[in-house]
Amino acid sequence: MKRISEALARFVLRRSWWLLLIVLLVSGAAIPGATMLAPDTGFDSLVSPGSELARDNARYEEHFGGEPIIVLLEGSLDDIFSTDNLAVLSRFEQQFSADERYRSILGPLTVLRAAMEEVTQEQIQLIGEPALDNPLFIAAVLYDDEGAVSPAMQSLIPDENHALVLVVPQGNLEDSEALRAARDIEDFFIVYPLSGVETTVIAATKLVDAISSSMGNNMKVLLALALAVMVLILMVLFRVRWRLLSIFMVGIGALWMFGIMGYVSIPLTMATMAVLPILIGLGVDYSIQFHNRYQEELLRTKTVGEAIVSSMSHMFPSVGIALLATVIGFITLYISEVPMIRDFGVALTVGIVFSYLVAIFLLHSIIYRSDKRAPIAKLRKESTEASGRIERSLLRVGKLAINQTLWIFIVAVIFAVAGGVVDHWLPKNTDYEDLMPQNITELREVRELRQIVGSGGDIRLLIEADDVTSPEVLSWLKGYEDEALALHPELILANSPATLVSEAAGGIIPDQEQIEAILAATPPLYLDQLLSADRTTASASFIIEHISLEAVHDLLQDMKAEAEPPSGVTISPVGSLALGASTIDAVVGKRFMMNLICLGAVFVVLLLVYRRLRLALFTIIPVGAVIAWSSLDMYLIGIPLNPLTAVMGVIIIGICTEFMVLLMGRYEEEKQQGLSPREAMVKAISKIGRAIVITAVTTLGGFGVLIASNFVMIRDFGIATVVSVFLCLVITIAVMPGVIVWFDNWRAKKRPRRRLKKA
Repeated sequence: MKRISEALARFVLRRSWWLLLIVLLVSGAAIPGATMLAPDTGFDSLVSPGSELARDNARYEEHFGGEPIIVLLEGSLDDIFSTDNLAVLSRFEQQFSADERYRSILGPLTVLRAAMEEVTQEQIQLIGEPALDNPLFIAAVLYDDEGAVSPAMQSLIPDENHALVLVVPQGNLEDSEALRAARDIEDFFIVYPLSGVETTVIAATKLVDAISSSMGNNMKVLLALALAVMVLILMVLFRVRWRLLSIFMVGIGALWMFGIMGYVSIPLTMATMAVLPILIGLGVDYSIQFHNRYQEELLRTKTVGEAIVSSMSHMFPSVGIALLATVIGFITLYISEVPMIRDFGVALTVGIVFSYLVAIFLLHSIIYRSDKRAPIAKLRKESTEASGRIERSLLRVGKLAINQTLWIFIVAVIFAVAGGVVDHWLPKNTDYEDLMPQNITELREVRELRQIVGSGGDIRLLIEADDVTSPEVLSWLKGYEDEALALHPELILANSPATLVSEAAGGIIPDQEQIEAILAATPPLYLDQLLSADRTTASASFIIEHISLEAVHDLLQDMKAEAEPPSGVTISPVGSLALGASTIDAVVGKRFMMNLICLGAVFVVLLLVYRRLRLALFTIIPVGAVIAWSSLDMYLIGIPLNPLTAVMGVIIIGICTEFMVLLMGRYEEEKQQGLSPREAMVKAISKIGRAIVITAVTTLGGFGVLIASNFVMIRDFGIATVVSVFLCLVITIAVMPGVIVWFDNWRAKKRPRRRLKKA
């Protein structure tokens, strides 16, 4: 390995100009790819399109359309149902019913038109001819005998100041088409406003678009903050020649990463948006490590070239092992069932590999070209001035950690045990609404609508059978709905072919002949919402109170277990609530297994690389301890598990493993120079500890800027990871050194005893 790293270093020295040119060309090629990045904040980022749930949902939308676009009319009922406004609403229905993007429109006009066909001659004599410009007819349909809103209108008029128009678009529309469909409805009411009535168009696609716009703006702010923090930290702590060079290196690596993301169509999601500040914090590490060791080697070598060769020969293996462990950790994210978490892992993996390559080739090329003509005495003086203060502080920390090993170890174990206990009590939050910026207008509109209608949406079920209208299937479905409403008080109302038939037949499911008569008498507009044309597919839905997504997940699990459909009948949860609830298991449920797989993979890699169990164990044990500590801190701070904080264990594994690999590598190097375990550890902490501390602080800065995000998920992730990175630094500098020295001294004492026993 030493020969390889030395040969690599000499290659960099000989081909530095060529390497600079290659970096320039690759960077130029990455720019078009970076401009191709597209946001994806829909359910495709949470649920894989190939999953069973996504396929079921696609079939449902094919038969019954997509998520409804709701036109909320706000004003007095007299204004809403004025002759002029009814004329505008009539024009709206005629225009958009003819548009192939829309499947159906259901509103007060639908009820009025149905009433026109059912009015009797006796009623005509009392209220006149049924027409939209006849106030008596409108009032007769709108109100009952006691002056309250009639039962036929109640589902569309939630209170005396609001009315609803439900526009169901065709199913499985592309995101851009679905957004345009909602925007066109908005544009109609801008051109043809209702008199005295405020119109609000509420659609999931509008919310997604608002999130995407907010994401782009937020990303710019995070980038600017991350760069400012990096500059400040490096100016204060990394007092070396070309101290800001590390930021330029990670910037090149980030550009290459975004270029690759654009070319291979990895979208920008709420998770991948967090990659850039994280990458700045993690990726700058490699450049700092190489640059720090180069400054140290200047004190022992005669030329800049020799310092670079010596630096790379010592750091290339250690940093390479750290990179490998980090990559293994991030690759583990690819086992997640959540697409945006897989993309997050891929983007981070590509980004840190590029940062490592840039640190090796570009950093050393620039340093060599810029420093080789400078007087070596001047470079040595700058290096000595830069390292003195931090090294003296770390010397004191190292001695304290070794002198107080027992007490520090006891406290560390207590915290780890406590973290393992409270880990099961961590709250969960995968509610899509709670994870986005809370000041988005479209989100406020959704919540206002929910408050007006008094429900939190509906749970949808896809029912499939050879004939879903048979008495056997409808009887089962009716019994299932009645049982679900009785067992689960959060369910408000059921709607399905079974409820339609039973209400028409006096509360029972009649024979096939009567079922056929009821279905034939039902207007197609209503029937098409519940039944497919070939009668093999039905829609069953439950209006539900607003509850947490975790509660929805548990409810769906219970309802699926309680269904027990007849042979040949399948029931599948579909719709936005089911899609959102599926992330509970996919993200949070697999968290422990993901951490365990990641730890196991890193341990195996370290064991193969080191070929010594002691080194592998001392590297991996503190990583597990920090994961437990972070759970304790999240519990105390009140940070819930969300799609990002749930994978924080993998981030910790990457960061803490790197710190321990670097410390163990320098410790073993100093022992090989003849130093005792205590002396070797103190020197290792003072030398490599400087780079680790600077790396930790820059990483803290990279993660810290996430706290400024207006995305709740990213902000919580920022808080949790800042604490975790600090804990990684604490266990590396203050806890493990004493434990490692104690173990090596204990092992050294046992060897003479074994020899005596053998003798």
